[in-house]
Amino acid sequence: MTQTDRRVRFSVPGRRALLGAGLGLGAVSAWPLRAQEVYPSRPVRVSVPTVAGGALDNVARMLCERLSSRLGQQFIVENRPGASGIIGADAVAKAAPDGHTLLFAAAPIALNTALGMKLPYDPYKDFVPISLVASIPALFAVHPATPYRTLADVVEDSRRRPGGLSYAVSNAGAITHLIGESWKARTGANLTMIAYKGAGQAIQDAVAGTVPVILDAYIPTGVQVAAGKLRAIGVASTQRQPVLPDVATVVEQGHPELVGSGFYGLLAPARTSPEIIAKLNGAVVEAVDRTDMRERLVRQGYEVHASTPQGYADFIRNEIERWTPVVKAAGIKPE
Repeated sequence: MTQTDRRVRFSVPGRRALLGAGLGLGAVSAWPLRAQEVYPSRPVRVSVPTVAGGALDNVARMLCERLSSRLGQQFIVENRPGASGIIGADAVAKAAPDGHTLLFAAAPIALNTALGMKLPYDPYKDFVPISLVASIPALFAVHPATPYRTLADVVEDSRRRPGGLSYAVSNAGAITHLIGESWKARTGANLTMIAYKGAGQAIQDAVAGTVPVILDAYIPTGVQVAAGKLRAIGVASTQRQPVLPDVATVVEQGHPELVGSGFYGLLAPARTSPEIIAKLNGAVVEAVDRTDMRERLVRQGYEVHASTPQGYADFIRNEIERWTPVVKAAGIKPE
């Protein structure tokens, strides 16, 4: 996650702010709701582009439960996994802009563009952001049998070894992969990335000592840290995490460029009216800030960021602009 937008605003914007909120990330309709129309007038379907049970799905269901209570209609999670989030996102990009079909997106809403993927939608034009909601910082961890206690320890040992060191990531092109490539480029570390097909196998090999270093999100890797099966040596955040109070951040270790997280937010199809966006934004901010949702997420290892539509739009743009040159320099090709 970029440092410039770590503390996003919590105010609910007015009409003028919303009309310019997209800055290219989807225009909102200039047509106001008619007086007799009440939003939402029927259940709202929220596309979640991952399988049920993961971190993104967990936050989506927590949020939908509270939005249902606040807005008087059911907010229903529809899991649409596949193609790095493209299937679920495309369904919303092509939906009617009436606020009854929404997207709860993860980092691929920005990273797919940074990776140069051919997309059936334009992330700048086909969506209008509603609010950033939460994120999971990346975590640097090692097998307990290794001597590494800091990022510098890994870098120095990798330089001494003729073959260097390997590190695991859950998927090629994931935020952790991009952080790892930035780490190598900035430090000259002799590191070889091993990409798995999901976090499960990557964590299993790290716990077994097959690979000495793993770079993954706190969820689910933090479970193994808590169990003593992995040792955390750095968290990719600007401030220490309540669940890892003794683990230094990458900023404390001299690497602010390595701040990065998997992030989650709510979007609507482009041309959704500003009144609907304002109502949804206000409901999200209330759900996150005025219920137990924030406390529950923080206890689980998330960072919480209810934002304005503008703040989320800027964040997506910043992530695309930040990671695109890293992808090009490392020669990463979309799979």
